[in-house]
Amino acid sequence: MTRQDLIAALWHGRDPFADPPETLRPLDLQGWRSRHLYLDEAVEQFRPGVVVEIGAWKGASTLHMARAMAERDIPGTVIAVDTWLGAVDHWAEASLFSELATEHGFPSLYRTFLANVLREGQAGRVIPLPLDSVNAAELMRLRGVTADVIHLDAGHEEASVAADLRAWWPVLRPGGLFIADDYDRLGGRFPGVTRAVDAFCAAYDVKGPWSFQGKCKFLKSDRLE
Repeated sequence: MTRQDLIAALWHGRDPFADPPETLRPLDLQGWRSRHLYLDEAVEQFRPGVVVEIGAWKGASTLHMARAMAERDIPGTVIAVDTWLGAVDHWAEASLFSELATEHGFPSLYRTFLANVLREGQAGRVIPLPLDSVNAAELMRLRGVTADVIHLDAGHEEASVAADLRAWWPVLRPGGLFIADDYDRLGGRFPGVTRAVDAFCAAYDVKGPWSFQGKCKFLKSDRLE
């Protein structure tokens, strides 16, 4: 599907970047593992038409993948799924709460994300989808949108990750690639991520997971389900 097809399917034809504000926030590409071997390999090897990133934050890895496709003349689109309301960590820890940039009692990270995409000149390759993960997956299934590559970097609790995996697996095309962040076989800061991924891979028909520097990847069978 082209970006215009995706805009029609997910935004009723209304491009979210069509009417940008006169004043944009400064560029702020704070992120974690936004550049990673698995992300580069995903673009190089799969030449994806549709990438879904669940948990986009300020857009650093979204933009990295968009640029990687542009550099290789791949006419793909990154769908960035996030509520832009923060995760449990940001509400539970005082040191992280300020990152939500609240205005009038409400997080304003979405404005930062939009500004970053516009400032980096990648609006033509990115589509934000400001929904929670499960509802975003349901919308894509309803609209018949499938992904070649999915990058999951959302909640870190075991139940949350398990729900994301179950919700997005049907969206990934047969033979597609799934990448999950914050995976560490030694436990790491977020052991719930590792437990959820391992349990999912054991229960479903996957190849993998393989892990490297905080991310893991696994492949969906190319057999039709």
